[in-house]
Amino acid sequence: MNTEEAEFEKVHLKFLEKNKVRFRCSYQVSRERLWNAISQPGELNRWFMKTEWDFRKGGRFSLEGGWDGWIEDIIEFRFIQLSSSENAFTSFEIVQTESGTELHVTDQIPYDLVSLATEDISNYQPGGSGTHWVGLLDGWDDFLLALGSHLMNKEFDDHFDSFCQKYKYILEKRYESTIE
Repeated sequence: MNTEEAEFEKVHLKFLEKNKVRFRCSYQVSRERLWNAISQPGELNRWFMKTEWDFRKGGRFSLEGGWDGWIEDIIEFRFIQLSSSENAFTSFEIVQTESGTELHVTDQIPYDLVSLATEDISNYQPGGSGTHWVGLLDGWDDFLLALGSHLMNKEFDDHFDSFCQKYKYILEKRYESTIE
């Protein structure tokens, strides 16, 4: 298996750097519909997490679970970048396709970020400091699948527990490490 790229269900993952990944997912909706789903707090609260923000470049954001920072950039109907430190960000880019749209989510974490040290598989970080861990990758995957369900007005079937094993395998292959 190529450890630079992986795909489960409809979500495609690519490792860009030690601390940066990109997810890609296709949706059969217009650019405007996808934009509203990722930019309007009322919609974000349905598929992502509770969101409060001053939606403008430089505006502050606060998301459930203690993730907060500022909106680095906005290009209407195309791009949003949320930054939480000088070297940590998440961007959402909408790309028009022949059959609808794609959402590219790029997530960069700080080089010194370490997952919680517990025995829970979701906190397993085989690449060490500054690399994504099982639960973080799985969480983005679930959010993108939940977004697809939201866009189609369907119930979302949470895959978090079952996909943790798949992301564990990908990360172990990428970093050539395992845990017993």
